[in-house]
Amino acid sequence: MLNMTPNEMLTLGIAAYAAIISTFVFGWDAYKWLNQGPKVKGYAQTGMKVMGGAQPDPKTYVSITAVNHGDRATTITNLGFLYYEYWWKAYVRRNRPDQAFIIPQPSEAQRLPYRFDSGAQWIGLAPQDEDVDQMIRQGYLFAVLYCSTVGSGIRFRLKPKEHSTVEQANAA
Repeated sequence: MLNMTPNEMLTLGIAAYAAIISTFVFGWDAYKWLNQGPKVKGYAQTGMKVMGGAQPDPKTYVSITAVNHGDRATTITNLGFLYYEYWWKAYVRRNRPDQAFIIPQPSEAQRLPYRFDSGAQWIGLAPQDEDVDQMIRQGYLFAVLYCSTVGSGIRFRLKPKEHSTVEQANAA
């Protein structure tokens, strides 16, 4: 076996311990670096009505709610819709929608551009009409929240099973 003195064995043990600890610390720093920054999550709901206020509003809206779960702020710059006729385009060729729309001012209380702090919630509204209903039923419609830190935007799918049409919302 190896012919080592007790001092050499102690040095080898300390070096092995230091190598294990430094590898763990490096892994932890890599994990923190990969998970830092804004993390925006959210959802979209159809068939929403606005209640209260001085003037009654008969329109139906798509409501987009987003929450920043990250540790840093970002800026919401725009809200839009992307429509794809086929699932292949929606999930594989994401950068080529069949139709694209921008909603100029989706929130009166939280106007764009909006500083989206860590832990904050943002809610925007987009008008829902028969064309939006048809796009949800016949294809793949996504609400897209564009932020300063995410180039292609954060997509929220408007699903047909969870969809409330304008007629259903007006009947309620």
